[in-house]
Amino acid sequence: MAKKEKQPKFSFDELRAGATSHNPAVRKKTFQAYFERFQEFPSYLFDNSNGIDSVLSQTIQDLEKDPETTEAMQKGIALLKERVPTVQN
Repeated sequence: MAKKEKQPKFSFDELRAGATSHNPAVRKKTFQAYFERFQEFPSYLFDNSNGIDSVLSQTIQDLEKDPETTEAMQKGIALLKERVPTVQN
């Protein structure tokens, strides 16, 4: 029987730091890793009550434009847009 590969322990502080980073590449990588693990994006880290947070919006756009973004991630982006209807294209 093969052993399952153990995932690294989840760190909320590392997630928040990566998802809100000033570096777009770091944000994108953080969002991709979070999606691979949880099948959703960490939009809850942003205040979207008065419209989409600009950092979240830019990260979504970066993911949408990336030809390596998987079909599953594209579907996840569509679901995110339904939850946060002020996402701008």
